[in-house]
Amino acid sequence: MNKPLSGKNGSLKEMPVIRADRPFIEPPEWAILERRLMDVMNEAVDPLVERYIRPDGTIMWPTRDDHIGIDALDDMYESFFNWPLYYAIGGHEKFKDLSLKEFDAITRQFAKYDTGTGHKMIEKEYEQGYDWFHQGEGYTMFYHMALMDPQHAVTRERAVRFAGFFLNEDPDAVNFDEELAMIPYPHSGSKGATDRNIRRNSDGWYYQDWMKYYGLPFQDVPGVRSLEDIKHEAGALALGAAVAERMSKGDVPLNLLATSMVTNAYLHTGDPKYKAWVKRYVEAWMERTKQNGGVIPDNVGLSGVIGEHNGGKWYGGWYGWTWPHGWVSIGQGVAAAGENAMLLMSDSGYLEFLRSQLETLESRSVEHEGTKFVPYKYGDPGWYGYEMQGDNVLFEGGETSVAFQKENPPVLWKDGWFEFQPMDPVYPTHLWYMSMRPDDLERLNRLRNYRNPDWNDIRYVRAKDQAGHDYAWVSYLQGEYPSYPVEILKYNLAQAYQRLDFMNTDTEDPAGYKDDYIQIRNPVTLEGLLQLTMGAPSPLYNGGLLMAMLRYYDADAQRPGLPPDVAALVEKLDEGGVAVKLVNLHPTRSRRAIVQAGAFGEHRFTGVKYEARGASAGEGGKVGGSTTMEKMPSGISAPSAEYREEELNGKWLLVELGAGCHTTLELGISRFANDPSYEEPWK
Repeated sequence: MNKPLSGKNGSLKEMPVIRADRPFIEPPEWAILERRLMDVMNEAVDPLVERYIRPDGTIMWPTRDDHIGIDALDDMYESFFNWPLYYAIGGHEKFKDLSLKEFDAITRQFAKYDTGTGHKMIEKEYEQGYDWFHQGEGYTMFYHMALMDPQHAVTRERAVRFAGFFLNEDPDAVNFDEELAMIPYPHSGSKGATDRNIRRNSDGWYYQDWMKYYGLPFQDVPGVRSLEDIKHEAGALALGAAVAERMSKGDVPLNLLATSMVTNAYLHTGDPKYKAWVKRYVEAWMERTKQNGGVIPDNVGLSGVIGEHNGGKWYGGWYGWTWPHGWVSIGQGVAAAGENAMLLMSDSGYLEFLRSQLETLESRSVEHEGTKFVPYKYGDPGWYGYEMQGDNVLFEGGETSVAFQKENPPVLWKDGWFEFQPMDPVYPTHLWYMSMRPDDLERLNRLRNYRNPDWNDIRYVRAKDQAGHDYAWVSYLQGEYPSYPVEILKYNLAQAYQRLDFMNTDTEDPAGYKDDYIQIRNPVTLEGLLQLTMGAPSPLYNGGLLMAMLRYYDADAQRPGLPPDVAALVEKLDEGGVAVKLVNLHPTRSRRAIVQAGAFGEHRFTGVKYEARGASAGEGGKVGGSTTMEKMPSGISAPSAEYREEELNGKWLLVELGAGCHTTLELGISRFANDPSYEEPWK
């Protein structure tokens, strides 16, 4: 039944209402852990703020006021990347205030530092010009801020203005070639697309210790046969000149991450110009991929020709197939572009962009001990004796152990492809999640690591977003890992407590802080909460938007997130809908939760089947209707459940949860049936 609903700040939009009045008797362990994790993180942020951030919100890096550089602005915003998203899940009110404060403070602080290229690090409140591997990491925080409060005037104004930089709406920030539908340089920003940052490498590509993990960007530079050669001036100058000439200009796949900035503006405004820009730019890259035989090229010249500045080679661009991360960074751009285009156009055909690249890599895989090792990189024959950081890459001879590197063998290079390793779960998971196609789920299962199974238990994963358990989550959804909810929440609690212990025992001198000093202390970890409450994978780390089947609002507080004491568990996902348990742990107070179809209301509810208290004459009385009686492990019988069913036709549903009550909602969903927006469920 639709009816207007009151809240503390005004009336809510009309929406259907159901009442969950069935007591649970024994609270589920997962629900207790979910709320405990939120309680811990709500408190754990206080020592970080008090000790590692100045009262005005500025941070303790750089450690010198005369800092000069183009790097690490992303690390500053990145330090707080998940705070606004945590607020949107239901985190304490302080996270909204802190997120707004930190974004403003960092923006002011870094507008003071020089880049050495004629501009400050921040101009017009935005990155002056850098690659989207780093911009994407940094501005993820900004995208999530809209989920906190899309009506916040400054956030909204910035969203429109920042996207305008890429629509050439600011004459000082020309970032898009309208004729060729390309961002013409690997670095772009508020001072326009540019080659100035990379051309600095013509002064010499001198060896730095981090390079030992990534090898050489080119194998054909005279006098540069290994990293040893750039420890000397002649080799460093030769390689630096090649980098400046070949990599500093033209479009690269990483630039596809700019589609998130433009999509964010559309979600704020609904202006069709943003949708048109995303459509044109993504389709331009899809056409280039088609022209290149199905493999996305990593460098497109200023004339729109693939390989134009790199001797005709489709590989060897900035953050491309050869160096430094290969598929890791290529995949982020492709996946985000496909997701954003599907979200805006409601067209699953855009997912073929990501699907085709996964098929390309799988078709070139090498099977080793039952696992498909897919290539992450492509390059010319040459020297591949650099170091790897984990036991997951094939070396010549079939070994994968880091200990094997004592002999300094090269990584396996085959027909141009190299760095063969098990597929990172984030890419096949996001593809299946967006498509819900059975063949995409089959591909995901094929690409799991059967040599060292990583989908049936929780393992430590070294990752910036403290995530990486996508295969295990999907295994749970398939019914293969029923204890996953409890185990991932315990793991997340351990992560938070470990960061607290780190801060409690920290003796590091602030004068020695590096740019990631807050990142490695941040106690907020969201993988489990996203998966279990929203039925959502972690957003793509280098600048993906939140893609979620469900989202929640507190109807009484009129703010985003689960109401206090309420826990949620998504148990099933498929093309037709979602099954989610809702539990109110408070013993005496009811709670009202608004459930939204999609992170941006892009889905539409078509119906709901749910549990309510069955008709009964009291304990031991007659049970009538479609009811069941449930017996708890304690032997106490829970009141009978009656299953009710209603038709729905909208993006919101209000659930009134009685004190100590629970329900399971089986929600029919028409996916991508609505125009996405940041619209909230109150007037």
